[in-house]
Amino acid sequence: MNSALLRKVTGWLLIVGPLVDVLANILRPGSFPSEHPDGPQATLQAMVQDSAANPTMVHLLVDVEFFAALGLLLGFWGVSRVMGDTDKRGFLRKYGMLLFGVAIAVRTAGVAMGFVMALITSYIAPGAPPGALDTAVMFLVMEGALAVFATILIVLGIALFAVSMTDTGLIGADKLLAYLLAVIPAVVATILLLMAPLVEGNLIAMYAAGNVASLIPVAWMVLLGLAFIRKSDALPATS
Repeated sequence: MNSALLRKVTGWLLIVGPLVDVLANILRPGSFPSEHPDGPQATLQAMVQDSAANPTMVHLLVDVEFFAALGLLLGFWGVSRVMGDTDKRGFLRKYGMLLFGVAIAVRTAGVAMGFVMALITSYIAPGAPPGALDTAVMFLVMEGALAVFATILIVLGIALFAVSMTDTGLIGADKLLAYLLAVIPAVVATILLLMAPLVEGNLIAMYAAGNVASLIPVAWMVLLGLAFIRKSDALPATS
């Protein structure tokens, strides 16, 4: 792949990957749980019931989420490939790639749990008693736990990439935007997601807040993708 094409493809992957991932998460049944008066277990059962109402859609969106995350990984590989170490910050991009690689492995395991959960829900009859949902709830919990750690790794990897791309002139006030849209949200999201299990009565709310904070870096990724598409001539030549 020549340099010009690699830059364009990288830009589009950075835009399409995260946006498709966010859209798939929004459309997935049970993505917006609310605190249930009967506790977290009842909340999880309600999420499974939402999934059971349309298991085919859940299957499809789980697959879409995986490929979108893989596209994001390839996009950041393209950034690392194009930029090289011309600015002496290549080591930050390498560490970011390492975090992304581990995140994709964790995300893949989570996708497998979601796939099994969707398969189980396809055999659950509408209006089934809570006990019939226990196995599906177990896989939903495992998927959620893996997704949390994958999200943390992804936002931290984005933060490293954002810092490595400052002073490159690709994005306006790149240093300010990097910290406002990537570094600070990554720290906030990580704290919220890790602290959520320790806060009694607000588990779902804490996870929701952490997930919202983790969405902010999407804006930075889109800006970087647009910069790769529009300013490809200003980027270093790929060796």
